[in-house]
Amino acid sequence: MDSRSGVAEENTVSSKGIRKKVKNSESVALQRYKIDTYNLVDLDKVLNDVYCSCRPVSADYEARKDTLKHINALAFDIYGDSKGGRPVLKAYGSFAMDMFFARSDLDVSINFGDGVSELPRDSKLQILERFGEKLRSLQGEGHVRNVVSILSARVPIVRFLDQRTSVECDLAVDSKESVLNSRIIQIISQIDDRFQKLCLLIKHWAKAHDVNSALRNTLNSISITLLVAHHLQTQDPPILPPFSLLFKDGVDPPNVEKRTQEFLNREKRNKESLGRLFVTFFVKLQSVEFLWRQGLCVSLRSGLWISKRWRRAGVGINVEDFLDVSQNVARVVNDRGAKKIYSSINQTVEELFEFLNGKIDGAHLKDKLFVPQPLVEPPPPPPVPQVEVYHQPPHHNYRCDEFKGHHNKRPRFGNGDHITVRHRHGGEEPIHAADDDSHAIDLPPPPPPFGRVYRIYCDKFGPQNLP
Repeated sequence: MDSRSGVAEENTVSSKGIRKKVKNSESVALQRYKIDTYNLVDLDKVLNDVYCSCRPVSADYEARKDTLKHINALAFDIYGDSKGGRPVLKAYGSFAMDMFFARSDLDVSINFGDGVSELPRDSKLQILERFGEKLRSLQGEGHVRNVVSILSARVPIVRFLDQRTSVECDLAVDSKESVLNSRIIQIISQIDDRFQKLCLLIKHWAKAHDVNSALRNTLNSISITLLVAHHLQTQDPPILPPFSLLFKDGVDPPNVEKRTQEFLNREKRNKESLGRLFVTFFVKLQSVEFLWRQGLCVSLRSGLWISKRWRRAGVGINVEDFLDVSQNVARVVNDRGAKKIYSSINQTVEELFEFLNGKIDGAHLKDKLFVPQPLVEPPPPPPVPQVEVYHQPPHHNYRCDEFKGHHNKRPRFGNGDHITVRHRHGGEEPIHAADDDSHAIDLPPPPPPFGRVYRIYCDKFGPQNLP
């Protein structure tokens, strides 16, 4: 166990075993659903319509570029034009990957220098406090609003809305690895346009089903992106190569881009439709649900499923960071989050095959997959039945007229049977044992109506109990 990384090294033998389990599970699932028997043309049309409707337009790109200019001007006001003293601001995340929506926020890293060493946390907090103070001073001028400093998070940020562009922005400090990560994803997405399309569709689905939130222990955006990339790596033949082939000359973007060109010039051997890739993404994830706890992990570097044990318990999904393999980018997903994710996956698989079997049309499928559904309130509990009790004086006033002459005896019914009176706590009215079903006693079955046994029964229980 590597104490610094918190993970066990990949076990080659275990990885082979878990890949065999994955293959068997996927094979059973694909045979059960008989995907190859369906014509997916109509599904392709639905998905392409959704993709075109959520794809950002040129104005969305310009708004984010303008927001970056505004933040650079802000940095100039704070630090001036001193050489080496003014930071360089770089976008990362969905915008830098070209996998964003019109309403997506803009992630910006405040970088000081190009060195690989990371600033200490205290220095990051001081920098964010300066930006936060400057932004709050601009709120009254109508340039920004909703300035919030979130400094206790694992990655501290300052969040605000640029009113001039209507773009929400998250400012972080020294997120150089995230900048590099985003740039590499953007380069690799050029290999096949199905990568970018499928990422946008799955993110759109995740937002509609409320499973795209690290705060709620579900999938963050980078986890979704890497799950999609791995899905394309594990096709037959593969659509994307193992990232290790692209990193032979290092992870610097120019070197990665050079290696990527080799795959751009190759003829596409895999002709799978967007619809089939969309369906099999969910079916395959559904089939491996029980394997995550056995150490199943997504590896982008190898382009394979591997076996990897993480020190932190209770992790629901494992996706290895392709730049730092000691990190699980889906580490925030706990058991509860995984249950929510898989509940949505199972529901989606059911709805997809309802469409493929002609039970619902394309409009209904769009609503079910990509429109947030209102929360259904559970029905109110049934009313508690009222128990009728005889009106008796409180138990502390036992010398009532009804029981005169029976102070030292148990009261009796008219037929001579005893009355057992039980009292509730708090001075409430007593309940007759006859009304208390929890202590009901079954009488023995009566004997035949003759002989000595019959007379004894009648003396003890009375002839009225005979059927």
